[in-house]
Amino acid sequence: MVNPNKKVKRPDGLGNVYNYKTDAEGNVFTLPIMTVIKENYIYLYRAIKEENYYIAEGDTCFFFKEIVYDNEVVGFATYKTTQINKDILVMQYFYVLPEYRNKGLLEEEIDESAALFESSIILEYPTKDMVKALTKHKLARVFDDRFVISRIAFYVPMVSLEDVKKGVVREEFDASATKVYYKMTHLYDLDLCAVVGLASDDIENMYDDDKIDEDNLNNFNILSLALKEDVEKYDCVNKRAESKELNDGTYFKNVKKFLDDNDDVIQNWLTIY
Repeated sequence: MVNPNKKVKRPDGLGNVYNYKTDAEGNVFTLPIMTVIKENYIYLYRAIKEENYYIAEGDTCFFFKEIVYDNEVVGFATYKTTQINKDILVMQYFYVLPEYRNKGLLEEEIDESAALFESSIILEYPTKDMVKALTKHKLARVFDDRFVISRIAFYVPMVSLEDVKKGVVREEFDASATKVYYKMTHLYDLDLCAVVGLASDDIENMYDDDKIDEDNLNNFNILSLALKEDVEKYDCVNKRAESKELNDGTYFKNVKKFLDDNDDVIQNWLTIY
């Protein structure tokens, strides 16, 4: 009998990739993420359950890629397409077993996938630890001990500031009642464990489902919802609730001022790579 706890071996050190399928009529069939994990990597499935690692119920991907370390499959990354740009892939989920973390596997995966798929890779809902890993490997830089500018873009659904301030977490947010719009940005707030997106023109313009303008989706300020992992490790829900800047309405103005004041340094850093 096969040991269900034994890791899948890849003697050549290369991870397998599962691809979406199409039929003769051009219909696209994406991959059910949890089914792929359960049927092929029972040890990863058990680890996910033990850690309560979040994967949205019924979520699918276009590509499921193994993460390999020392010729063993120790995790996975999943990818989906985006309407923003056909040359961009969104990393939906990135998971490695606890004992293989802090080994630079996220950065390796971004590089490998960019080359393999010939696409730019962006991250959906990065955790604070993922952002810190990017800074460690020079893919992002911290300014003022708080704000991170990342070479790897972040990709998050736009939600109202009221949901953010109320402490709604991503894992419990019900997006089924409304159409979901996404924002892409390179800015992250380490204090609030939040991806930050600024309105393109009107800094007073907060995202609101009732006033959404599909012709100008970039002209809204947003903060990403908290992630349970960040709530447990960094108490970010309470930090958001207690934030003077969020409560008095000055947060986004202050962020814009920070960006304006550091624009030359930021642009120079982004272009020298």
